[in-house]
Amino acid sequence: MARRELVIIGAIVLLVILLAAYITTRPGAPTETPVTTPTRTPVEGTPTPTPVETPGAPPAVRYAEIDVLRISQRADLSTIDVQAATDAPTLSVFSHVYETLFRIRFDAQGRASFEPWLVESYKQVNDTVWEFKLRPGIKFHDGTPLTARDVKASFERGPKVGGLPRILLGPVKEVQVVDDLTFRIVLKYPFVPLIAHLAHPSTAIIPAKVAGLFPDKPIDSTRYIIGTGPYRFVEYVKGERTVLEAFDGYWGKKPTVKRIVWVPVPDDSTRVSYLEAGTVDVITHVPPHMVPTLKAKGFQVIQIPSTRVIYIGINVERIPDVRVRQALNLAVDKNAIVQRILEGAGSVATAPISPAVFGYTKLDPYPYDPARARALIREAGWEGRELVFITPQGRYLRDREIASAVQAYLEAIGLKVRVEVMEWAAYISRVTTQRDFDLFLLGWSTVTLDADYGLYSLFRTGAPFNRMFYSNPDVDAFLDRAREVADPVLRQQYYVLAQQLIWKDAPWIFLHYEDIIVAMKPGIAGV
Repeated sequence: MARRELVIIGAIVLLVILLAAYITTRPGAPTETPVTTPTRTPVEGTPTPTPVETPGAPPAVRYAEIDVLRISQRADLSTIDVQAATDAPTLSVFSHVYETLFRIRFDAQGRASFEPWLVESYKQVNDTVWEFKLRPGIKFHDGTPLTARDVKASFERGPKVGGLPRILLGPVKEVQVVDDLTFRIVLKYPFVPLIAHLAHPSTAIIPAKVAGLFPDKPIDSTRYIIGTGPYRFVEYVKGERTVLEAFDGYWGKKPTVKRIVWVPVPDDSTRVSYLEAGTVDVITHVPPHMVPTLKAKGFQVIQIPSTRVIYIGINVERIPDVRVRQALNLAVDKNAIVQRILEGAGSVATAPISPAVFGYTKLDPYPYDPARARALIREAGWEGRELVFITPQGRYLRDREIASAVQAYLEAIGLKVRVEVMEWAAYISRVTTQRDFDLFLLGWSTVTLDADYGLYSLFRTGAPFNRMFYSNPDVDAFLDRAREVADPVLRQQYYVLAQQLIWKDAPWIFLHYEDIIVAMKPGIAGV
């Protein structure tokens, strides 16, 4: 039976969901579901995750009784600018500080819909013009009111400083201010996933005055971290902690947790020991082998599939021969990685995007065929070549162990592989700015649940996150056309054609979809 994905935005903003019990329920919350965006329906048989109940556990403590919630994740902030951020750990923190025009909501069956958030109402004027009205009375953390001018300034600045806003807001031609609360988005062409893109945390609204101070460069001081969210920014000590505090002037339901402290701990064992010792209350990226132990000790554990695909990018400028790239895929036993290294906490990738995403088409994974891989390497004249393979440690589930396994697989087919392990911030900087490597391990979550974000961002020639330097004019044409047509059937057909070509061209070693595993101390309820 095919593995089913529970649709969640949590691959990037997991802890928004963890805290949703006291952030998203508020008086006056909208109940309508925009008809412009179809809901995503889970595959039959996927349960809604629930905390593990342990006999003899202490009585549940409601969030109202908690002054400080301490959360430990693997990586520290990579930037203090929400519009420049590209990684989940940073956006997880900032999703409590900043807000977007829309937000993804999930029902009990895991179905997703997009609801107005900072927006009170909206309408589509024609194929390329949308009109929006902001909720009145919303204030930034510095006390200034949210207006349409802030939206305009945010959307004009974002693409100048960040790759994600450049992709998400790429179809936007201009933002027109009608009055203090009303604005229009004029598109370059009809763009169906607009509302989905406006729910992404990288399209968060910042004050116009901050955008004016940093029009084309990243924010350089924490005093300018100013949003409209339920938490305001208090403190950042690099490598130690990020502190958020409940914002008294929040427009929605006031948070009942007064303070959130985020503690970056790259080492999995250390993070688990912090939880066991009571140093932190919640940890992400729990090692699969530690789940039984934590459950036995009474800790609550939640494990759910995500929309994140883990891949090894191939620098096609340094490895231009498609036979070599296909050989790399044939050389790696993905099933063994999922079962032995991840201990079942994932599933083999069957496309460059998750089955939960609109536009997904199931493809046959490259089989594990080292004999065929060796033959292709010899045929291409690559036997004995050395590849530089860079990888983070502690960013993704068992990333260092996966890199070691892939190194062994590739050396078994006649290649030499030099693995370089890096700390996350330095790693992502190198991946973004340099080309001195052949292979790199990364993950991508299509949190908009639309293939435009998952495919255009990564495989379009010249796209900001096309770190493989991959280019195929036919793929470009299919992705461009899929952006401009409204018919979902036709869009799906374009995405099928694009993914088939990408799969054959092999700019990645296509690995797996990663599960999310979170553990919490005994007694916490309401998560």
